[in-house]
Amino acid sequence: MKRIFILGASGFFGRLIAQRLRAAGLQPILASRSRSEVRIDANDREQIRANLKARDLVIDTAGPFQTRTTTLIESARTIGFDVIDLSDSPEYTKKIYDLEAPIGAAGIRVLTACSALSAVSAAVVKSVGVTDPRRVSAYLVPATRYTANPATTQSMLMSLIGKPRTIRFPRPLGTRSGFTVKSVDVVTLPRVFPSVRTAELIVDTKVPGANALLKLFGLWPGFRRAMEGYEHVAIAIARRIGPKHGVLAYEISAPLMQKYVIFSGEKSYLLAVLPAIQAAIAIVNGRFKPRGLVPPTQHVDSSQLFEAVRAEGITAMA
Repeated sequence: MKRIFILGASGFFGRLIAQRLRAAGLQPILASRSRSEVRIDANDREQIRANLKARDLVIDTAGPFQTRTTTLIESARTIGFDVIDLSDSPEYTKKIYDLEAPIGAAGIRVLTACSALSAVSAAVVKSVGVTDPRRVSAYLVPATRYTANPATTQSMLMSLIGKPRTIRFPRPLGTRSGFTVKSVDVVTLPRVFPSVRTAELIVDTKVPGANALLKLFGLWPGFRRAMEGYEHVAIAIARRIGPKHGVLAYEISAPLMQKYVIFSGEKSYLLAVLPAIQAAIAIVNGRFKPRGLVPPTQHVDSSQLFEAVRAEGITAMA
């Protein structure tokens, strides 16, 4: 049977994926930079060569992706293993798309940004039936009571733009505001939906005072440097008083219409890992046909993804 390695297995999302794959009858091998069954740094070519071989499947959750090189993908091409990653970094994913031709020539599979952004985003755009979407706006309330940790905090701080943004969703969500963050959808969605001109991510922490602080982080780099070293305090606050119920909502805009899809629930954080879990199971069971650099519209079957979302108690409204 194909071996499955989870990089970043000691992190929150890596642990979630490992639990779900075991529940599906698979035996993933846990890997990380430090403590795990196997030691693999995704930026270390020699560690990758020593532990991975042709036909393996790597699920890459080793963030923050903003600091990553393409060493893992280059090694996948030469060794011959498949990669599914949870990249939330447009810069990192752009580097992978620049390798599209050699990835295709190697005959491997690479599913980058196989997460809420961009696999869920692509499934949502497909589901609403808008033939010429121009703007895809994602609004996120992270369930920080569960997800706040050093990797997710560093990723957000490195991605901050800080511009305030308001969207008027249908009831019961209503008018929502947050701050803008770099979105990996900027790289992935226009390639499969050529009419898309804008893809944005608006984050609303729902932690008192946090939105204002993060806006300052984005607009004033000096303030960010002055606050370095206090991340552990922010994480502790978010885990204590942050929201348990998260939201991921989309506004898909075309010249004459807007469509909305809203996900919410206490397990909304599973939207980040369900696409990778479904794709991994399909690959292992021989049901995943695409090869090369697989576009987000082909990462998962949309109907199966939405069925899995509802089975987790996550509400999906369109």
